[in-house]
Amino acid sequence: MGRIRRGGYVFLTWAGDHAPRHVHVYRDNRLVVKWNLEAWLPMSGRSTGRIIELLCELRNEGSL
Repeated sequence: MGRIRRGGYVFLTWAGDHAPRHVHVYRDNRLVVKWNLEAWLPMSGRSTGRIIELLCELRNEGSL
């Protein structure tokens, strides 16, 4: 499991989780969006421009 805190959000991934590869994004202990890392689209919930910006940063750093 990976847990990263950034910009007021918590990004969670689990090793061996079901396909497609995705990340769960939480704010204040509530799921905001489940983001598909392969298609680069939300699987459930809603994303904001800030969440997408943070996801891009994490991807570029190799954290996702």
